[in-house]
Amino acid sequence: MTAFQETPLAPSPPTAAVLDTDTPTEIPNVLLQPSAVSHPSKLDDDMDTDPFKLRPDVYAYTRRKIKVITIGAGFSGLLMAHKFQHRHEDMRDIVEHKIFEALPDIGGTWLMNNYPGVQCDVPAHIYAFPFDPNPNWDRFYASGGDIQAYIKATVKKWSLDRDVHLNHRVVGAHWLPSSGQWKVTVSHNDVERDEYCHVLISSQGVLVHENWPAIPGLRDGTFKGHITHSARWDHNYDYSGKRIAVIGNGSSGIQIVPQMAKLPETDVKNFIRGPAWVYYRAPPSQHLGRETADPNPQYTEEEKARFRDPEIHQMERKKIIARSNKSFYIFRKGETNAAAMKLAAAQMAEKLGHRKDLCDMLIPKWELGCRRITPGPGYLESFLRENCHLTNSAITKVSENAVHTADGQVYECDVVVCATGFDVSHRPRYPIVGLDKTTDIATQWADEAKAYLSICIPQYPNYFMMTGPNNLGGHGSLIMSLDWTGDYMVKWIRKIATEDIKAVHPKQEKLDAFIKHGDQVHKTLVWSGACSSWYKRGKVDGRVTALFGGSAHLFNRLLRELRPEDFEIEYNTANPFRFMGNGFTQFEMDEGSDLAWYVEKKMPDPVPTEEAKVTAVKA
Repeated sequence: MTAFQETPLAPSPPTAAVLDTDTPTEIPNVLLQPSAVSHPSKLDDDMDTDPFKLRPDVYAYTRRKIKVITIGAGFSGLLMAHKFQHRHEDMRDIVEHKIFEALPDIGGTWLMNNYPGVQCDVPAHIYAFPFDPNPNWDRFYASGGDIQAYIKATVKKWSLDRDVHLNHRVVGAHWLPSSGQWKVTVSHNDVERDEYCHVLISSQGVLVHENWPAIPGLRDGTFKGHITHSARWDHNYDYSGKRIAVIGNGSSGIQIVPQMAKLPETDVKNFIRGPAWVYYRAPPSQHLGRETADPNPQYTEEEKARFRDPEIHQMERKKIIARSNKSFYIFRKGETNAAAMKLAAAQMAEKLGHRKDLCDMLIPKWELGCRRITPGPGYLESFLRENCHLTNSAITKVSENAVHTADGQVYECDVVVCATGFDVSHRPRYPIVGLDKTTDIATQWADEAKAYLSICIPQYPNYFMMTGPNNLGGHGSLIMSLDWTGDYMVKWIRKIATEDIKAVHPKQEKLDAFIKHGDQVHKTLVWSGACSSWYKRGKVDGRVTALFGGSAHLFNRLLRELRPEDFEIEYNTANPFRFMGNGFTQFEMDEGSDLAWYVEKKMPDPVPTEEAKVTAVKA
């Protein structure tokens, strides 16, 4: 399992009717209330009469309460909980937060994906909450179970589930322009209710809604054996002694095949559409600083003890990140990638015993990284076993007890495992309706998904996404980019709360320019290469809609500051400077404040340049 998984393009989700009234008969009072530490006067006094009338008891930049709803309690949603509760102290006074999670527990991707052999293909020490990294990982690549256990322990330690509402499924969201709020419809125990918020955050990952292949006979009752999906694994079924067909060789298929092949008396056949790069860019031994043949080595107790020193652990994590960021350059088309392809092909051929039939089916001819590179411990070696087979002939149908392929072969089996990934179209499964009441996001993204910095969309005010289209999911640790994205959202929430802002959303022309420039960058990167991938919505020559056009460092730099010039900003009144209040700040009224804080010390004298020295000598 990986932060992003290879998958065929899923069918389009259905869209619901998007017509809605603007304001309910009686809206909950979450409008413009000052925070507990602000002056007690309401900020909306005289809003409808004279917005330029001074309010003597309200200071400049008086904060108001902002109600935030976050959808999803996986890594993304829990990161936002930490930011509101711990990372940014002012958010405690500003934000009233609710997290709605459709599943019965937290964890998101790692709750859904619990098939045999599931693990992350990002080194464990950089796939963790940045505020509380785990020094006690068992192995270099963490198993799904270990990641889920870590998430739950961290949540308990920091009380990040304080605002989480489990078994609450969002079924619709509509922007109400007059009140500057989102009406969010939530279903719990089959009962729907409406919630309201100023800011709506989608923290839904893309690895939640499983994608079933459209194969005749698979799910219409024709096949009489056992059917399971990597994201809906049936743990009550005994797979030992069975003939098992595994469909797919994305991240999950690559992990499931060796697990099934190792079970007693099984026979396994992997049905693939094409090759995939199964390659270790940097073997774990390079990171560990010790020789090991294990593709996923166990950490020693001595290593774990050293990592419990926060400074040593930070240095270890920095080393891994530095190597990851440096290795990003192999994704640029050209000589570097061509050289890496040769190394990867040689590594794969070695593991395949140099068998020509296997090498021809499994080693790609297209650029390294055109699809996600997966380490896949034990996958290639599985095909050297007598009980593990491979075919790239297309499946034509599934009969009562067999899988049929285009080359006329019939594989009789007891089990069909669909390791066919997820719907990664980014299209919401429920209507999200913005300023244009006649459409919603799913409809607009029917052909391709587009978002400003992967985070927000024109015409959808105060709506932010943690893993939107063109996000930083192609290299390094996704968790790091989620952390930066969350901080970016906090900056907007702070600005909305302190500058009397009603609504913000990016300008269409700015989104168009961002996408156009990113497309030019992608032409230089292998993600736009000659393969079919979900990065391009299952196309060979489509534009890259999934990944950010650039490096992690560029993504970080873009998110450090807001660019208000790229946004449509609507204020609560006709006075965009109403937040200046009575002309004074609360700070200067506190007797303990340093009212001369801005007085500087003298700077050191400048060091003379060589030119200045020559001029002085001449003088």
